Amino acid sequence: MLRVKHESGLLNLWHFLQGYGLGSPMITVLMGAPGAGKSTWVRNNKTGNEHIYNIDAIRANKDLDVNAYTLHMRTKAIMAAEQGYDIIADATHVLKPHRLIWLKVAARLGVQTRLIIFDITREQLLQAQTTREFPVKNSVVIDQHRKMQLAKREVYREGWDDIATFVRPYL
Repeated sequence: MLRVKHESGLLNLWHFLQGYGLGSPMITVLMGAPGAGKSTWVRNNKTGNEHIYNIDAIRANKDLDVNAYTLHMRTKAIMAAEQGYDIIADATHVLKPHRLIWLKVAARLGVQTRLIIFDITREQLLQAQTTREFPVKNSVVIDQHRKMQLAKREVYREGWDDIATFVRPYL
C-alpha cells in the first residue's frame, strides 16, 4: 500500500499516483470535512473519462429528499463503474459505512481503490465556509471535522489499495 503525506496542495496528486501503474478502472474516494478542497481537487484533476459522484446539490436545494437523492447519485456512479468508468466519489465519507460502499463495489468489480484524505484544520474549514456560495453551518463543519479525526484512525484497516493525505487545503 502506498501512503503519501505531503505539505503542498499544489502537488498534482492524481498524476503522481498514476505513475505507480495502478491500472484502470479505479474508484477514488475523497474524504474530508466540508470546505477541505475535495471538489476543487476534482475540478483540477478530472480527465473527463471518469464519472464524478457528487451530492453538493443537497446544500443548494433544501427541498431535496437527501436519502433518495444520495441513492440515485450513488446508483448512477455504480452503473458507470460497471461500464468500466473510473469513479471519483466526492463527498465527506467521514462515516465508515459510506466508505465501505465503494470498497464493496470495487471488490465486486475487481477494480483498484484509492482513498484521498483531506486532513485540514477546523479553523481552515470554518474559514472556507465564508467564501462558499452555499456554506455549511459551523456546527456541521465542526461535527464533520471531529468524525474525520476518528475516521483517519480506521481507514488503514479497511482494505484500500492506496491512501494519500493532503494536510493543507487543496486550492
